[in-house]
Amino acid sequence: MKLVAEVTEFIAAHPQYACWAIFFLALSEAIPIVGTVVPGSTLVVAISALATRANIAPWLLLVAATMGAIIGDGLSYWLGQRYHQEILHRWPINQFPQLVVRSEAFFSRYGSASVFLARFTAVVRAFVPLIAGILRMPARQFYAANILSAVIWAPAHVFPGVMLAIVASLAGASAERLLILGLPR
Repeated sequence: MKLVAEVTEFIAAHPQYACWAIFFLALSEAIPIVGTVVPGSTLVVAISALATRANIAPWLLLVAATMGAIIGDGLSYWLGQRYHQEILHRWPINQFPQLVVRSEAFFSRYGSASVFLARFTAVVRAFVPLIAGILRMPARQFYAANILSAVIWAPAHVFPGVMLAIVASLAGASAERLLILGLPR
């Protein structure tokens, strides 16, 4: 949780970086290992609240989250297509064989829908696009699921932060109080 506090404090002091932060956090959600360590979803909600209080248009946050999510899954898919099974035997991915096995099982169980469903499923979220690339999921199917899931995922994470900022504003809460409200304990 220290990372969450540090990032939200930085954005509270420098809201002009909110869109970039949201973009890179959404992107990081789909990167193997990184996506399982970085609390991207939590930070997107918190930063959306802070950015809204700083009068950054919510639609910019939404575009940043959507594009980051699409590009992140696309990058992971490309890595799987490019390096095939070989990438699973390299550091750092080879340090997490249980996550690879769970992601492969998830992909086997849900097939084409796995890319869509993984966006909303912790743990496998960061590995399923990679597995889809390794297993040669057709690009058209992959990107249809990727884009559709990102278009749903982004508002589901940005709008709660926006609503929190609006409620806090109506209640007269300061940015510091909003920051405290937005941080999980």
